[in-house]
Amino acid sequence: MLMVLTTLVFLVVLVTEIAYSSRVRFLKSAHARDDIAAEYLAMSGVSIYRLILVANKQMGDSSIGEMASSFGISEGLWQMVPAINTGLLRMFFVSGGSVDDQELEQFATEGLTEEEVAESRFADKGFLDFEGDFSAEVSDEDRKINIRFLGKTCDGTCTLATLQEDPVAIQLYGLMSGQEHDQWFYEKDIERWEIIADLADWIDTDTDRIWRGGYEDSLYNSLDSPYLAKNAPFDTKDEIRLVNGWQDDIYEKFGDEVTIYGPGKVNVNTASDEMLKGLFKAYVERQISDDEADQFLLSLREQTMIVDFTKPKEFVEWLETRANSPLRDGLSDAIKMESETFRVDSTGMVGNSTATISVVLDFSSSKVGRIKYWRVD
Repeated sequence: MLMVLTTLVFLVVLVTEIAYSSRVRFLKSAHARDDIAAEYLAMSGVSIYRLILVANKQMGDSSIGEMASSFGISEGLWQMVPAINTGLLRMFFVSGGSVDDQELEQFATEGLTEEEVAESRFADKGFLDFEGDFSAEVSDEDRKINIRFLGKTCDGTCTLATLQEDPVAIQLYGLMSGQEHDQWFYEKDIERWEIIADLADWIDTDTDRIWRGGYEDSLYNSLDSPYLAKNAPFDTKDEIRLVNGWQDDIYEKFGDEVTIYGPGKVNVNTASDEMLKGLFKAYVERQISDDEADQFLLSLREQTMIVDFTKPKEFVEWLETRANSPLRDGLSDAIKMESETFRVDSTGMVGNSTATISVVLDFSSSKVGRIKYWRVD
């Protein structure tokens, strides 16, 4: 009896262990399958937007694009579809699958109802008939300040005086200007020109600090995990967080308005409100208040609801007239009217698995978009 009980207990434990191990392997396989499916769904969102951007590029190079430009429409398809998801696509492409009378007569002899015929048609196509969903959105990088060009106007080595004349530095300072920002920087005890200079130090080739001298590496040697200043261009935007002063609050507040991609000119037709107000403050020679900047912005939005700017000269003349003041030199060279660099963020979801793909596409030298950045999370 004892041997039988012992054998039964052993068998129960063995079978339970086998069942548990099999269940774990099954779930791991299912999760791996869902992870792969989610990633490919995310890639579908990227591919759809890449198709839209390619069509947008071809339309811009055609007579249709020239016609649109004559009416002041500088951007195109990508702005009409800023976000897509499977729910939206299914609403447009699947819900409209009614069957006309001729088709009903054709299938009546087979004994199929209208619902069965419609279901059969879409089952054959298999369009959007899959497990899971994806959502994606597109934005242009050309509406931001490109900090890769920071300090390029300096002759080899920047000083604080030469940096304060640099176009990108001027734009950054303008973005950070205003009474509201003044109070914020005062409470944080941060000097705006210091953090701008530290950005320039990160990408320049020397080892001397622009702000009050000293060595660049001294800013990073005392950290818990020390490292050296790169003294080379940024490879990714996240690298900005390594720069002294940009680790936390500064990046959270201004990070959305800077980029490392694109030709280095700001598209004023798609720029955010904060960016436009920063340009006003950066290039109007007299000091303008936050209220004035808001009024300029309101006037600009009212104008662009009717027609976009088609040439930098138009924007410069508009701002000079509106501000009733001379402007700093270089505004025409700092802005543009069309975007050529885009960021697509696409998320695929299957079961409990989620995958997000972020990609930057450059259409300045490629009709199909050259991939500048690709990340899967």
